[in-house]
Amino acid sequence: MTFSQQSIQTSLVLLTLLILVGCQSTVHLMPTPVVMQSGKHDPFATTPESDRSSEIIIGYATNRLPVGAKKSRFYTRDFDQDIRMGLARVRIGAGGQSWEEIRQLSIEGIEKNESLLSVQNITEEGELKESDSLQTLPPELQDLFSRFNKAIENSPTGDITIYVHGANNNFYRTASQAAQYRHFTGRQAIVVLYSWPSAESILRYGTDIRHIIQTVPTFVRFVKLLAKHTTAKKINILAYSAGATLTTKSLAVLGRDTSQSDRKTYKQSLRLGSIYFAAPDTDFDEFVDEYRSYQDIVDNVTITINRYDSVLGIAMAEHRSQNENLLNMSTQQRSGKSRLGKPDVDDLTKEQASWILEQTNGPNFTVIDIDPQRIPFTAKGSHDYWYQSPWVSTDALLDLNFHALPEDRGLASRKGKFGARIWYFPADYETRVDEALDKLSEKFQQH
Repeated sequence: MTFSQQSIQTSLVLLTLLILVGCQSTVHLMPTPVVMQSGKHDPFATTPESDRSSEIIIGYATNRLPVGAKKSRFYTRDFDQDIRMGLARVRIGAGGQSWEEIRQLSIEGIEKNESLLSVQNITEEGELKESDSLQTLPPELQDLFSRFNKAIENSPTGDITIYVHGANNNFYRTASQAAQYRHFTGRQAIVVLYSWPSAESILRYGTDIRHIIQTVPTFVRFVKLLAKHTTAKKINILAYSAGATLTTKSLAVLGRDTSQSDRKTYKQSLRLGSIYFAAPDTDFDEFVDEYRSYQDIVDNVTITINRYDSVLGIAMAEHRSQNENLLNMSTQQRSGKSRLGKPDVDDLTKEQASWILEQTNGPNFTVIDIDPQRIPFTAKGSHDYWYQSPWVSTDALLDLNFHALPEDRGLASRKGKFGARIWYFPADYETRVDEALDKLSEKFQQH
């Protein structure tokens, strides 16, 4: 294949991806997690009075450059290494519904015209310059962290969850995605969006990956900032798609910090809890080495895999094409670059494969097979299943909020082809997860 033919093929692939995932900014509230659909487990029953409205408030941090007044920010595609933080208000519907109407439609399901999520206001509270010390906060950020800590104190989990979005996303779409996660915890999880500078176009996917790599030092500082200045019991991360690259590479930087001689004390200082990689778009082979460096400073890692994921299939082809061009290889030769959410063990060395397969049989590394043939309302090539599938969204909520082991949140396991332990959603998952939440809720209340 000539370079010209390869370029045409790559362009067609990207156009196909454009059709698959789109560039529209509209976000509709995700389907109700299955564990809430019966009404038996109603997270909205204990929603604080101050949060019983059509508006969902989340925290955010970004290294995007802003324009406009601080009380009505707009974030651009340009960026630097400063951390800007504030609050985003996201509204469900037109804003005229009563709290009881929102509660009912969130449990029973709603029509699309009622479920539109829209960002109403972005208020930047303060920023930390690249050259600023993490030891002392500017007065504006001191006030913001004081409010975070008050919210953490009143939260039943006492945790913070960072949402790290995927490629081809603007600030406002990702704020809505983070807000819907908070909404389905009964507005009780403390959620902070990290908005890295996506170029906001699928035709600039390569640019997004470069921006992610450039953002790693800033995200590392942000995690340290939360660890130092919040009272969170645990700092969890929900990393979706290409957000997995930013997350795993940043955790690897933290894991390879040789200035910390006592790893146990270091882990306690960071307080990193559950790391949930949803449809992760990051190099499988590189992840193995990265995870090896930080496995002892996080509580647990979950990876969801859909071997039919159409978006990751196209991303894999793009990464392989770039890698082959870089190495001046023939396209007939294998260049690796399978994605973590659609992995190929043949991309690993024998030693890497042996090590990562061994990890799947331990208690702190969970691999979940997302089989569209077993999970209702999940398209075969689904990439957005973490929030579009009521079963998978339930699992993410139970992992991040209860830190429950997979067997304690309704999943079943089997042995994979190479001896790996693979978790999956059994046919009776709805019954199992209902019973699991009964037990988790009882255990949670005892603490």
